[in-house]
Amino acid sequence: MTARKRLAVLFGGQSPEHEISVISARAIMREADLDRFEIVPLGITRGGEWLTEQETRERLERGEADGTNWLGEEPGRGPLERAGAAADLASVDVVFPIVHGRNGEDGTLQGLLELSGIPYVGAGVAGSAVGMDKSLMRAQFAAHGVPQPGYVALRDTELAELCGAAAPREALADVERAVGYPCFVKPANGGSSIGVSRAQSREDLGDALREAARYDRKVLVEEGIAGREIECAVIGNAEPQASPLGEIRPHGEFYDFEAKYRDAGADLLVPAPLDEPLAERIQQIALDAYRALDLAGLSRVDFLVREPDDIHVLEVNTLPGFTPISMYPRLWQEAGLTYGELITRLVELGLERYEEARAYA
Repeated sequence: MTARKRLAVLFGGQSPEHEISVISARAIMREADLDRFEIVPLGITRGGEWLTEQETRERLERGEADGTNWLGEEPGRGPLERAGAAADLASVDVVFPIVHGRNGEDGTLQGLLELSGIPYVGAGVAGSAVGMDKSLMRAQFAAHGVPQPGYVALRDTELAELCGAAAPREALADVERAVGYPCFVKPANGGSSIGVSRAQSREDLGDALREAARYDRKVLVEEGIAGREIECAVIGNAEPQASPLGEIRPHGEFYDFEAKYRDAGADLLVPAPLDEPLAERIQQIALDAYRALDLAGLSRVDFLVREPDDIHVLEVNTLPGFTPISMYPRLWQEAGLTYGELITRLVELGLERYEEARAYA
């Protein structure tokens, strides 16, 4: 019998999506094939301290008892300052990172694993970084002809000027001319719709810019397109595959954080009720977007679609959620891949990419 791989599930972290990460990790650990994998849970507190395997297990048990998904607030500077956490990380065969946001899906964690010589699930350093930063993602889409909404990227001094009490009218007018109303304002680096607002007027725009600026020094203002919200899961390395499509029908104005993680926040239709030619075109664009960002392993591609041929990529999520209600595993279940089989396939892809990279070392 082949020896089981020691699979680290790395989760938690400093982003506002900390609790979502813990929920996803619990699901992965529960559904992974224990005949193939020995699970090693490794947590990161909300303050950034890396926990040992034993500490992580204790905090998960405590959370089970009190109904929380929280690993603590202790501050830290990464695994190198704690010998026990570093040793536990070094002892595994492969890592499934499910740390969302900064220092998780932005390429920094991937860089640490690359330097440590540890295989991992998902996109590499460059793909993760570009996939996290929506302004860089948009530039790549434009370069590769991937259809997307109109947008304006604001940063640093521009953003500070527009967020001031007396924002210059002409500067606001430039943004309005570029994207019009309604528009969506979002942090360039973020996820789960945290810090995202819908603006329908200049007053709304100022408020939305200030809200997004709380989460990032770069902000994206996007054209508000009325259309159907369609999602496609992608899996693979050099030859990626697209899943059946899903449709999200939020009960509110848009698919915000509450709608994503409350059971009754939206209706999720899997498969999406679309004509086959349109569905196939969306799937092809999902693969085009995946390749444009040089991704690997997995991603979820989000669309706004106005039939019959007006398709826009909103974003690519390189580390989509794995909660029990997350769209990524649901779409692959529609294709006949169970949650456990999906985990196994993603780990295999991570190991394959690691071996391929070694050929160029």
